[in-house]
Amino acid sequence: MVISKSTDPFFNTETDEYMLKLAGGGAIPPVIRFYKNSDSVILGRFQCPELEADEEFCAENGIPIIKRISGGGAVFHDLGNLNTAVYIPENLMPAKYVSECMQIFSNAIRNALLKVGFPAETDTHNSVFVNGKKVSGSAGAKKFGGFLFHATLLLNADTEKMKKALNPKKTYEQVKKRCVKSNRSEIINLYEIKFVREETLINLISEEIDCTINSF
Repeated sequence: MVISKSTDPFFNTETDEYMLKLAGGGAIPPVIRFYKNSDSVILGRFQCPELEADEEFCAENGIPIIKRISGGGAVFHDLGNLNTAVYIPENLMPAKYVSECMQIFSNAIRNALLKVGFPAETDTHNSVFVNGKKVSGSAGAKKFGGFLFHATLLLNADTEKMKKALNPKKTYEQVKKRCVKSNRSEIINLYEIKFVREETLINLISEEIDCTINSF
């Protein structure tokens, strides 16, 4: 388990890709990394910024819009959001397809939350919900001979700023581009429900994911 001290979203996005290359090339064993980003909008690989974020609001508030290596939808990161990333060689993937692997690792995060009393559930989009509201979303990538899974976890994020940042002014009808559209869900911070020490959550998530990796 690695806990990153950097909150630079550019560094952490690049680190995800770099660690995936290392894991795929056999240079490192499977790694679970936890990190936080300062205010930023992180887009899926096949998304268009003008269709996912309020670019003017983000520019005025110093919120960078960054594309990651994995697919999926747009997310807002700040220091109230805990990110989990898993890097493994392709031959250790717990299932054949990326979506199936994402579901398995999302279930591990769900199981960790269940252990501290949150009534967590996963859905078909590999997100985790508590009381019917989304607390975690995930994305995955199979590339460079390895597999990357990374997921958000809302602890005490600034949801008002999130709504403003992820409020595009243009529509898909206005922009003639082929872009993946985000699936919007009602969200909630875990700490609005119950406080659990961050260290406890990190340890439980790490244990659940480690057990998942070692069971295949």
